[in-house]
Amino acid sequence: MKGHLTKGQLIQYQFKLVSDIYLEEMAEHLAGCDECRRDLEQLRRKFAALDLLREDVRASQDLISRVIEKAAEKPHVKRGAKYLAPPFRRGLPWLSAAAVLLVGLLFLVVHLNRHAPQRPSDLAEKEIAPALVMEKKMPVIEEPVVLAPKPTEPEGYLAGPAGTSEDQAAISEDAPFAPASAIELVTLPRRENVQITIYNSADLTLVRERRNLTLKKGWNWLQFMWANTLIDPTSLSLESLQEADKIDVQQLVFPARLRELGRWLIRSDVNGQVPFQITYFTSGLSWRAFYMGTLSGDEKTMRLDGYVRVSNNSGEDYENAQTRLIVGKVHLLDQIAELAKRQYPYGRPEVMVVADSSSFFRNMAEKYSHVVVYSWSGTTAAGGYGLGRKEIIKEGLSEYFLYTIEGTETIPDKWGKRLLSFEAEDIPVKSLYKYDEERWGEQTIRFVSFKNDKKHNLGDTPIPNGTVRIYSQADEQEYLSYVGGTDIKYIPVDEEVELNLGPARLVSVELILMDFKTDNYVFDRKKNIAGWDEIRTWKIEVTNTRTLPVEIEITRGFGTVYWTLQFDEKEISYDKYDATHARFKATIEPRSKRAFTYTIRTYHGVREQSLTR
Repeated sequence: MKGHLTKGQLIQYQFKLVSDIYLEEMAEHLAGCDECRRDLEQLRRKFAALDLLREDVRASQDLISRVIEKAAEKPHVKRGAKYLAPPFRRGLPWLSAAAVLLVGLLFLVVHLNRHAPQRPSDLAEKEIAPALVMEKKMPVIEEPVVLAPKPTEPEGYLAGPAGTSEDQAAISEDAPFAPASAIELVTLPRRENVQITIYNSADLTLVRERRNLTLKKGWNWLQFMWANTLIDPTSLSLESLQEADKIDVQQLVFPARLRELGRWLIRSDVNGQVPFQITYFTSGLSWRAFYMGTLSGDEKTMRLDGYVRVSNNSGEDYENAQTRLIVGKVHLLDQIAELAKRQYPYGRPEVMVVADSSSFFRNMAEKYSHVVVYSWSGTTAAGGYGLGRKEIIKEGLSEYFLYTIEGTETIPDKWGKRLLSFEAEDIPVKSLYKYDEERWGEQTIRFVSFKNDKKHNLGDTPIPNGTVRIYSQADEQEYLSYVGGTDIKYIPVDEEVELNLGPARLVSVELILMDFKTDNYVFDRKKNIAGWDEIRTWKIEVTNTRTLPVEIEITRGFGTVYWTLQFDEKEISYDKYDATHARFKATIEPRSKRAFTYTIRTYHGVREQSLTR
């Protein structure tokens, strides 16, 4: 075949409007001609954008015969006109450009008429009704089905392509270029179960859904929408849970200029319902831990209850979901919320994008401009209603830690739910009051400390970061009074934690400067002061108006590393806390006041050398 194929010849090849012999010649030419292949691909994309034509649709032989017969009539040729022979060998009947256009026009009219919206009664007359199985009477519409039906939408809607008999012809090896209409799309039924895994260190949730899809034997298109949700379309994965050797999920296509919509192409050797698993990332789901501690009457032990609060702002309802929570940081290559809000999944509406759904997390970091490949391995945990109090099962996952909430939970969009994480009784604690003017001013701060280990009736798992509130028993009727609260960071096993409960109202510290003087002056050759000592005497009064004894730490800073301290109290301990600070520790009896004094000498100028010597 000489020269390049014209647009008319490409239309003949695409829709098989000529004999098999000439189709083979065109195929041989296309195999060796890059320019013609590009023209053919451009033609295919135009039809795909219209979403009207599919590759395996043929014009009827009767239509072709009538058009060729009409075109073969001898035309009126002016004198001197030159006859142009067709570019095909072996006597192909001449088809004019007008005949090719006529064939295309007639084909489009037939195709558009076949896919015009019809009433359910019209579909039944054309034997399309068997493709619809509904629990409620619904009109057939050309709109794709939303990912998961909201409470106001009908449930149990299982729809698929028109059914075929077991003795149908062999499945074509050529994949269809695009679904001929919405009637040929497999629609998503309600979820059988769903599992969500929420990370608290990033706006990231892994969702795994199980749905039973109704397939026909042959090629099937499954349409998936994520409108008004925060689903990342680049993470979508689909795999068959049964008959895996007879079902091949070939590709995920994002049609050009159609937003928030993707279509899987599935080749099936079976008819009927098949369970599938859909996996994807979403954002908008989060969880946070918080804790309630109740001190005993003597404040030597504490009961600690841990909770998690799951919040859903993803735009999607998750009904009867098995919920898992991940403690630990995860590195994100992309921000899921930004991917979900992108106008087109890959930013190239004219490019068809395919993702290999036989795997999910494989080579996650390898992102190409047109193709994204993920891999996944694992099992689906079946959810169910639990009886009594929910239990959260904890498991270690290298640097992460997994909390699995017992049973299932329904978490609607824009809702939050509180779940019990753990309970621990009789945790030994230490109540402590601290005074440090440089850190907290003139306030005394109360602390409660304990250790996350077996000795303290904890230590089975790390304690996630969150908010803790501490209460104490106010009277003999065990009424509770609020002591204070704070945020805590992640507490590993065997690590001690101090809870800052804020200012103490019933324990106060007062500092009184009793004396100040300077001494030991040193002069240089010009009779200027080159060094000296400063001596201060301080009185510290601690008042405890509580009915319990308190332990207190008082930290004093001196602004220099050159200092000495004189302290003669025997019942109050003192040590050098660091280079510039000293710390006093005392126990103050209930409803009492305790005072003590100390003298601090600081060295300045050349007098610092005397202290060093």
